[in-house]
Amino acid sequence: MNKRLSWSLVIAVLGFFIAFSIFTSVYRGDKPTVVTAEALAEETGNASLNGQISDPGGKEITLYGFEWGNTPSLGEEAICQDSPDENKSFIVSINDLQPGTTYYFQAFAVNSKGSGYGDIKTFTVPIDAAPTVTISSPEDNLSIFSGEIVKIAAEAADDKKVESMGLYVNDSSAASVEGDALTYDWDTSGISPGEYVLKVSADDGTQEESKLITVLVEEKPEVINLAANDQQPVIKETYTESIPVSRSVEATDTYKYPNLSKVQGSFGQFYYRDTSGGRIEIDPGWIAENIVTITLPGLNRKVQVHKDAADNFIAAFNYIKNGTTWINGKQVSLLSLIDSMDGTFVTRHVNWDSARGLSNHSWGIAIDINADDHYRYVDPNTEPYDPNLILWEKAFKPAGFSWGNSYSDSMHFELLY
Repeated sequence: MNKRLSWSLVIAVLGFFIAFSIFTSVYRGDKPTVVTAEALAEETGNASLNGQISDPGGKEITLYGFEWGNTPSLGEEAICQDSPDENKSFIVSINDLQPGTTYYFQAFAVNSKGSGYGDIKTFTVPIDAAPTVTISSPEDNLSIFSGEIVKIAAEAADDKKVESMGLYVNDSSAASVEGDALTYDWDTSGISPGEYVLKVSADDGTQEESKLITVLVEEKPEVINLAANDQQPVIKETYTESIPVSRSVEATDTYKYPNLSKVQGSFGQFYYRDTSGGRIEIDPGWIAENIVTITLPGLNRKVQVHKDAADNFIAAFNYIKNGTTWINGKQVSLLSLIDSMDGTFVTRHVNWDSARGLSNHSWGIAIDINADDHYRYVDPNTEPYDPNLILWEKAFKPAGFSWGNSYSDSMHFELLY
Protein backbone atom coordinates (compact mmCIF):
# COMPACT_ATOMS: atom_id res chain seq x y z
CA MET A 1 0.00 0.00 0.00
CA ASN A 2 2.71 2.45 1.00
CA LYS A 3 4.81 1.54 -2.02
CA ARG A 4 1.90 2.20 -4.34
CA LEU A 5 1.35 5.62 -2.74
CA SER A 6 4.97 6.53 -3.13
CA TRP A 7 4.99 5.81 -6.86
CA SER A 8 1.82 7.83 -7.33
CA LEU A 9 3.45 10.78 -5.59
CA VAL A 10 6.55 10.55 -7.78
CA ILE A 11 4.46 10.41 -10.93
CA ALA A 12 2.44 13.45 -9.81
CA VAL A 13 5.55 15.47 -9.13
CA LEU A 14 7.06 14.58 -12.49
CA GLY A 15 3.84 15.51 -14.23
CA PHE A 16 3.85 18.89 -12.48
CA PHE A 17 7.37 19.66 -13.58
CA ILE A 18 6.67 18.55 -17.14
CA ALA A 19 3.56 20.71 -17.28
CA PHE A 20 5.41 23.67 -15.76
CA SER A 21 8.23 23.30 -18.29
CA ILE A 22 5.77 23.18 -21.15
CA PHE A 23 4.00 26.27 -19.79
CA THR A 24 7.14 28.29 -19.38
CA SER A 25 8.46 27.35 -22.80
CA VAL A 26 5.21 28.18 -24.52
CA TYR A 27 3.66 31.01 -22.60
CA ARG A 28 6.50 32.94 -20.94
CA GLY A 29 8.56 35.60 -22.84
CA ASP A 30 7.67 38.71 -24.87
CA LYS A 31 7.96 40.30 -28.28
CA PRO A 32 11.40 41.60 -29.26
CA THR A 33 12.39 45.22 -28.49
CA VAL A 34 13.83 46.90 -31.59
CA VAL A 35 15.44 50.31 -32.20
CA THR A 36 15.47 52.08 -35.59
CA ALA A 37 18.75 53.98 -36.07
CA GLU A 38 19.68 56.59 -38.68
CA ALA A 39 20.16 55.67 -42.34
CA LEU A 40 23.05 56.64 -44.58
CA ALA A 41 22.06 57.54 -48.15
CA GLU A 42 24.39 58.20 -51.09
CA GLU A 43 24.10 60.17 -54.31
CA THR A 44 24.45 56.87 -56.20
CA GLY A 45 20.96 55.78 -55.09
CA ASN A 46 22.14 53.36 -52.40
CA ALA A 47 21.24 53.53 -48.70
CA SER A 48 22.29 51.65 -45.57
CA LEU A 49 19.48 51.09 -43.04
CA ASN A 50 20.59 50.69 -39.43
CA GLY A 51 18.78 49.03 -36.53
CA GLN A 52 19.33 47.17 -33.26
CA ILE A 53 17.62 44.36 -31.32
CA SER A 54 17.98 45.61 -27.77
CA ASP A 55 15.96 42.72 -26.23
CA PRO A 56 14.98 39.50 -28.06
CA GLY A 57 12.09 39.00 -25.58
CA GLY A 58 13.46 35.77 -24.18
CA LYS A 59 12.77 33.96 -27.42
CA GLU A 60 14.73 33.05 -30.49
CA ILE A 61 14.61 35.65 -33.25
CA THR A 62 13.31 34.00 -36.36
CA LEU A 63 13.20 36.99 -38.70
CA TYR A 64 14.47 40.59 -38.62
CA GLY A 65 15.24 43.49 -40.93
CA PHE A 66 13.38 46.57 -42.15
CA GLU A 67 10.14 47.61 -43.69
CA TRP A 68 10.52 50.62 -45.96
CA GLY A 69 8.94 52.61 -48.76
CA ASN A 70 8.42 56.10 -50.16
CA THR A 71 5.30 56.69 -48.03
CA PRO A 72 4.65 56.25 -44.29
CA SER A 73 2.72 53.06 -45.07
CA LEU A 74 6.07 51.47 -46.09
CA GLY A 75 5.22 48.38 -48.16
CA GLU A 76 8.67 46.92 -48.87
CA GLU A 77 10.82 44.56 -46.81
CA ALA A 78 14.60 44.24 -46.53
CA ILE A 79 15.50 41.09 -44.56
CA CYS A 80 18.79 40.61 -42.74
CA GLN A 81 20.33 37.18 -43.41
CA ASP A 82 22.90 37.15 -40.60
CA SER A 83 22.29 35.65 -37.19
CA PRO A 84 21.03 38.34 -34.84
CA ASP A 85 23.15 39.59 -31.94
CA GLU A 86 21.52 41.21 -28.96
CA ASN A 87 22.52 44.87 -28.46
CA LYS A 88 24.49 44.91 -31.70
CA SER A 89 23.53 46.96 -34.72
CA PHE A 90 22.43 45.32 -37.91
CA ILE A 91 22.59 46.87 -41.36
CA VAL A 92 20.69 46.16 -44.55
CA SER A 93 21.51 47.85 -47.86
CA ILE A 94 18.90 48.88 -50.41
CA ASN A 95 19.54 50.32 -53.84
CA ASP A 96 17.99 51.77 -57.00
CA LEU A 97 16.63 54.69 -55.01
CA GLN A 98 15.67 57.98 -56.66
CA PRO A 99 17.87 61.03 -55.90
CA GLY A 100 15.92 63.77 -54.17
CA THR A 101 13.22 61.35 -52.91
CA THR A 102 12.37 60.93 -49.22
CA TYR A 103 11.99 57.35 -47.96
CA TYR A 104 10.50 55.93 -44.74
CA PHE A 105 11.87 52.90 -42.88
CA GLN A 106 11.30 50.91 -39.66
CA ALA A 107 13.37 48.17 -38.03
CA PHE A 108 11.55 45.00 -36.91
CA ALA A 109 12.26 41.58 -35.42
CA VAL A 110 10.06 38.47 -34.98
CA ASN A 111 10.07 35.72 -32.30
CA SER A 112 7.49 33.18 -31.23
CA LYS A 113 5.67 35.84 -29.20
CA GLY A 114 5.20 38.13 -32.18
CA SER A 115 6.83 41.06 -33.96
CA GLY A 116 8.59 44.07 -32.41
CA TYR A 117 9.00 47.37 -34.25
CA GLY A 118 11.17 50.45 -33.89
CA ASP A 119 10.12 54.00 -34.75
CA ILE A 120 9.49 55.00 -38.35
CA LYS A 121 12.28 57.27 -39.57
CA THR A 122 13.07 58.99 -42.86
CA PHE A 123 16.00 59.79 -45.11
CA THR A 124 16.32 61.66 -48.38
CA VAL A 125 18.60 60.47 -51.15
CA PRO A 126 20.97 63.37 -51.97
CA ILE A 127 21.11 64.73 -55.49
CA ASP A 128 24.48 64.66 -57.19
CA ALA A 129 24.41 68.38 -57.89
CA ALA A 130 26.58 69.85 -60.60
CA PRO A 131 28.93 72.70 -59.65
CA THR A 132 27.58 76.25 -59.61
CA VAL A 133 29.57 78.62 -61.83
CA THR A 134 29.74 82.37 -61.22
CA ILE A 135 31.41 84.79 -63.64
CA SER A 136 32.33 87.88 -61.65
CA SER A 137 34.07 89.64 -64.54
CA PRO A 138 33.25 90.80 -67.15
CA GLU A 139 29.56 91.65 -67.12
CA ASP A 140 27.27 90.04 -69.65
CA ASN A 141 26.67 91.86 -72.98
CA LEU A 142 29.88 93.84 -72.61
CA SER A 143 30.86 95.95 -75.64
CA ILE A 144 34.53 96.63 -76.36
CA PHE A 145 36.74 97.75 -79.20
CA SER A 146 39.05 95.31 -80.93
CA GLY A 147 42.47 95.31 -79.31
CA GLU A 148 41.26 95.81 -75.77
CA ILE A 149 42.05 93.29 -73.01
CA VAL A 150 39.14 91.74 -71.13
CA LYS A 151 39.83 90.45 -67.63
CA ILE A 152 37.87 87.24 -67.03
CA ALA A 153 37.35 85.99 -63.47
CA ALA A 154 35.11 83.08 -62.46
CA GLU A 155 34.53 80.85 -59.45
CA ALA A 156 32.77 77.51 -58.88
CA ALA A 157 31.10 75.97 -55.82
CA ASP A 158 29.98 72.40 -55.24
CA ASP A 159 28.87 70.00 -52.50
CA LYS A 160 32.20 68.29 -53.03
CA LYS A 161 35.53 69.27 -54.51
CA VAL A 162 35.63 71.10 -57.84
CA GLU A 163 38.34 69.37 -59.80
CA SER A 164 38.81 71.68 -62.79
CA MET A 165 37.52 74.72 -64.68
CA GLY A 166 37.78 75.69 -68.32
CA LEU A 167 37.25 78.76 -70.50
CA TYR A 168 35.97 78.59 -74.07
CA VAL A 169 35.62 81.41 -76.59
CA ASN A 170 33.05 80.48 -79.23
CA ASP A 171 33.55 76.81 -78.18
CA SER A 172 37.33 77.00 -78.68
CA SER A 173 39.34 76.23 -75.56
CA ALA A 174 41.18 79.30 -74.25
CA ALA A 175 42.28 78.24 -70.75
CA SER A 176 41.95 75.44 -68.18
CA VAL A 177 42.91 75.27 -64.52
CA GLU A 178 42.69 72.86 -61.61
CA GLY A 179 40.54 73.94 -58.69
CA ASP A 180 37.56 76.23 -58.22
CA ALA A 181 38.86 79.61 -59.49
CA LEU A 182 39.80 80.82 -62.97
CA THR A 183 41.32 84.10 -64.14
CA TYR A 184 42.36 84.97 -67.67
CA ASP A 185 43.27 88.10 -69.64
CA TRP A 186 41.63 87.84 -73.05
CA ASP A 187 43.54 89.92 -75.60
CA THR A 188 41.22 90.83 -78.46
CA SER A 189 43.99 92.11 -80.70
CA GLY A 190 43.75 90.58 -84.13
CA ILE A 191 40.28 89.08 -83.77
CA SER A 192 37.46 90.02 -86.10
CA PRO A 193 34.66 92.28 -84.90
CA GLY A 194 31.55 90.39 -83.90
CA GLU A 195 29.69 88.70 -81.07
CA TYR A 196 31.68 86.25 -78.94
CA VAL A 197 30.28 83.73 -76.47
CA LEU A 198 32.46 83.11 -73.43
CA LYS A 199 31.75 79.84 -71.65
CA VAL A 200 33.21 78.94 -68.26
CA SER A 201 32.77 75.31 -67.18
CA ALA A 202 33.42 73.50 -63.89
CA ASP A 203 33.77 69.74 -63.27
CA ASP A 204 33.50 67.89 -59.94
CA GLY A 205 34.47 64.50 -61.32
CA THR A 206 30.94 63.28 -61.96
CA GLN A 207 29.08 66.26 -63.34
CA GLU A 208 29.91 69.40 -65.29
CA GLU A 209 28.16 72.75 -65.38
CA SER A 210 28.83 75.91 -67.38
CA LYS A 211 27.89 79.59 -67.54
CA LEU A 212 27.71 81.70 -70.70
CA ILE A 213 28.11 85.41 -71.30
CA THR A 214 28.31 87.43 -74.49
CA VAL A 215 30.91 90.03 -75.45
CA LEU A 216 30.50 92.27 -78.47
CA VAL A 217 33.80 93.22 -80.11
CA GLU A 218 33.50 96.29 -82.30
CA GLU A 219 35.97 97.64 -84.81
CA LYS A 220 38.24 100.18 -83.21
CA PRO A 221 37.48 103.65 -84.56
CA GLU A 222 40.21 105.58 -86.28
CA VAL A 223 41.75 108.24 -84.07
CA ILE A 224 43.05 111.30 -85.87
CA ASN A 225 45.68 113.52 -84.24
CA LEU A 226 44.68 112.27 -80.83
CA ALA A 227 47.77 113.24 -78.90
CA ALA A 228 50.00 116.25 -78.80
CA ASN A 229 53.73 115.90 -78.24
CA ASP A 230 55.00 115.63 -74.71
CA GLN A 231 57.02 118.76 -75.27
CA GLN A 232 54.84 121.33 -76.98
CA PRO A 233 55.19 125.06 -77.44
CA VAL A 234 53.16 127.40 -75.29
CA ILE A 235 51.67 130.44 -76.95
CA LYS A 236 51.41 133.70 -75.05
CA GLU A 237 48.25 135.72 -75.48
CA THR A 238 48.69 139.14 -77.08
CA TYR A 239 46.40 142.14 -76.85
CA THR A 240 46.02 145.26 -79.01
CA GLU A 241 43.96 147.49 -76.80
CA SER A 242 44.18 151.28 -76.81
CA ILE A 243 45.62 151.44 -73.30
CA PRO A 244 49.27 150.72 -72.64
CA VAL A 245 49.98 147.07 -71.85
CA SER A 246 51.45 146.80 -68.37
CA ARG A 247 53.87 144.01 -67.44
CA SER A 248 53.40 144.11 -63.67
CA VAL A 249 50.76 144.94 -61.11
CA GLU A 250 52.63 148.14 -60.25
CA ALA A 251 52.16 149.50 -63.79
CA THR A 252 48.46 148.73 -63.99
CA ASP A 253 45.85 151.37 -64.70
CA THR A 254 44.28 151.24 -61.22
CA TYR A 255 41.58 153.70 -62.24
CA LYS A 256 40.12 151.17 -64.69
CA TYR A 257 41.10 148.11 -62.59
CA PRO A 258 40.69 149.24 -59.00
CA ASN A 259 40.56 145.82 -57.28
CA LEU A 260 43.63 143.81 -56.34
CA SER A 261 43.35 140.03 -55.98
CA LYS A 262 44.97 138.02 -53.23
CA VAL A 263 48.40 136.50 -53.87
CA GLN A 264 47.78 133.00 -55.20
CA GLY A 265 51.14 131.48 -54.32
CA SER A 266 53.66 131.50 -57.14
CA PHE A 267 50.91 132.40 -59.60
CA GLY A 268 50.88 135.96 -58.26
CA GLN A 269 48.11 138.53 -58.09
CA PHE A 270 46.41 140.91 -60.49
CA TYR A 271 44.26 144.01 -60.69
CA TYR A 272 40.73 143.56 -61.94
CA ARG A 273 37.30 145.09 -62.03
CA ASP A 274 33.86 143.50 -61.55
CA THR A 275 31.55 143.43 -64.54
CA SER A 276 28.20 141.58 -64.32
CA GLY A 277 26.88 138.17 -63.33
CA GLY A 278 29.86 137.41 -61.12
CA ARG A 279 32.33 138.02 -63.95
CA ILE A 280 35.51 140.04 -63.67
CA GLU A 281 37.83 141.73 -66.15
CA ILE A 282 41.52 141.30 -65.43
CA ASP A 283 44.24 143.76 -66.33
CA PRO A 284 45.23 142.67 -69.88
CA GLY A 285 48.85 143.36 -69.09
CA TRP A 286 48.83 140.62 -66.45
CA ILE A 287 47.09 138.27 -68.90
CA ALA A 288 49.66 138.94 -71.61
CA GLU A 289 52.46 138.27 -69.17
CA ASN A 290 51.06 135.15 -67.53
CA ILE A 291 48.40 133.38 -69.59
CA VAL A 292 49.50 130.99 -72.35
CA THR A 293 47.74 128.66 -74.78
CA ILE A 294 48.51 124.95 -74.80
CA THR A 295 47.04 121.88 -76.49
CA LEU A 296 45.87 119.20 -74.05
CA PRO A 297 47.39 115.82 -75.03
CA GLY A 298 44.78 113.25 -75.88
CA LEU A 299 41.89 115.70 -76.10
CA ASN A 300 43.66 117.77 -78.79
CA ARG A 301 41.98 120.89 -77.41
CA LYS A 302 43.58 124.28 -77.04
CA VAL A 303 43.09 125.88 -73.64
CA GLN A 304 44.43 128.92 -71.80
CA VAL A 305 46.33 128.34 -68.54
CA HIS A 306 48.84 130.12 -66.36
CA LYS A 307 52.34 129.86 -67.80
CA ASP A 308 53.64 128.30 -64.57
CA ALA A 309 50.84 125.70 -64.63
CA ALA A 310 51.30 124.67 -68.28
CA ASP A 311 53.70 121.80 -67.50
CA ASN A 312 51.31 120.41 -64.89
CA PHE A 313 48.37 120.42 -67.30
CA ILE A 314 50.43 118.79 -70.04
CA ALA A 315 51.72 116.15 -67.61
CA ALA A 316 48.21 115.33 -66.35
CA PHE A 317 46.82 114.88 -69.83
CA ASN A 318 49.80 112.83 -70.95
CA TYR A 319 48.95 110.46 -68.10
CA ILE A 320 45.38 110.44 -69.39
CA LYS A 321 46.45 109.98 -73.00
CA ASN A 322 48.66 107.00 -72.25
CA GLY A 323 46.90 105.48 -69.24
CA THR A 324 44.40 102.64 -68.81
CA THR A 325 42.38 101.19 -65.94
CA TRP A 326 40.19 98.15 -65.22
CA ILE A 327 36.44 98.67 -64.81
CA ASN A 328 34.13 95.64 -64.42
CA GLY A 329 36.70 93.36 -66.00
CA LYS A 330 37.29 95.61 -68.98
CA GLN A 331 40.54 97.47 -69.60
CA VAL A 332 39.62 100.99 -70.69
CA SER A 333 41.60 104.08 -71.56
CA LEU A 334 41.67 106.97 -69.12
CA LEU A 335 40.74 109.24 -72.01
CA SER A 336 37.41 107.41 -72.35
CA LEU A 337 36.49 108.47 -68.81
CA ILE A 338 36.20 112.13 -69.83
CA ASP A 339 32.75 113.13 -71.05
CA SER A 340 33.25 116.87 -70.69
CA MET A 341 35.99 119.39 -69.88
CA ASP A 342 35.37 122.98 -68.79
CA GLY A 343 37.64 125.82 -67.84
CA THR A 344 40.45 126.42 -67.60
CA PHE A 345 41.01 130.18 -67.63
CA VAL A 346 37.67 131.74 -66.74
CA THR A 347 37.70 135.15 -65.05
CA ARG A 348 34.98 135.09 -62.40
CA HIS A 349 34.01 134.87 -58.76
CA VAL A 350 33.38 131.51 -57.06
CA ASN A 351 30.06 130.14 -58.34
CA TRP A 352 29.61 133.37 -60.33
CA ASP A 353 28.70 135.11 -57.08
CA SER A 354 30.25 138.58 -56.79
CA ALA A 355 29.87 138.43 -53.00
CA ARG A 356 32.34 135.57 -52.85
CA GLY A 357 36.07 135.46 -53.52
CA LEU A 358 37.72 134.93 -56.87
CA SER A 359 37.71 131.48 -58.43
CA ASN A 360 41.06 129.82 -59.06
CA HIS A 361 39.95 129.62 -62.68
CA SER A 362 40.75 133.33 -62.80
CA TRP A 363 44.45 132.48 -62.51
CA GLY A 364 44.20 129.73 -65.16
CA ILE A 365 45.17 127.01 -62.67
CA ALA A 366 41.96 124.93 -62.47
CA ILE A 367 39.94 122.61 -64.66
CA ASP A 368 36.48 121.00 -64.36
CA ILE A 369 35.98 117.42 -65.59
CA ASN A 370 32.60 115.70 -66.07
CA ALA A 371 30.77 118.62 -64.50
CA ASP A 372 27.22 117.40 -65.15
CA ASP A 373 27.22 114.75 -62.41
CA HIS A 374 30.19 115.69 -60.25
CA TYR A 375 29.13 118.74 -58.30
CA ARG A 376 29.08 116.43 -55.29
CA TYR A 377 31.18 114.16 -53.08
CA VAL A 378 32.50 110.88 -54.48
CA ASP A 379 32.76 108.12 -51.86
CA PRO A 380 35.83 106.00 -52.73
CA ASN A 381 34.43 103.07 -50.72
CA THR A 382 31.13 102.81 -52.57
CA GLU A 383 32.17 104.33 -55.92
CA PRO A 384 35.59 102.80 -56.66
CA TYR A 385 34.98 103.04 -60.42
CA ASP A 386 33.91 106.68 -60.47
CA PRO A 387 35.74 108.26 -63.44
CA ASN A 388 36.87 111.37 -61.57
CA LEU A 389 38.23 109.29 -58.69
CA ILE A 390 40.24 107.23 -61.17
CA LEU A 391 41.45 110.35 -63.04
CA TRP A 392 42.52 111.90 -59.74
CA GLU A 393 44.51 108.86 -58.67
CA LYS A 394 46.10 108.10 -62.04
CA ALA A 395 46.60 111.52 -63.63
CA PHE A 396 45.88 114.72 -61.73
CA LYS A 397 47.40 113.74 -58.38
CA PRO A 398 50.71 112.57 -59.97
CA ALA A 399 50.78 115.85 -61.93
CA GLY A 400 50.59 117.94 -58.75
CA PHE A 401 46.90 118.92 -58.68
CA SER A 402 44.58 118.94 -55.70
CA TRP A 403 41.00 117.63 -55.92
CA GLY A 404 37.83 119.42 -54.83
CA ASN A 405 36.21 116.23 -53.57
CA SER A 406 36.92 117.18 -49.94
CA TYR A 407 34.47 120.08 -50.28
CA SER A 408 31.96 118.18 -52.43
CA ASP A 409 33.15 119.53 -55.78
CA SER A 410 34.54 116.38 -57.37
CA MET A 411 34.55 117.91 -60.87
CA HIS A 412 37.24 120.40 -59.84
CA PHE A 413 41.02 119.92 -60.08
CA GLU A 414 43.40 122.80 -59.34
CA LEU A 415 46.96 123.83 -58.52
CA LEU A 416 47.52 125.65 -55.24
CA TYR A 417 51.20 126.58 -55.03
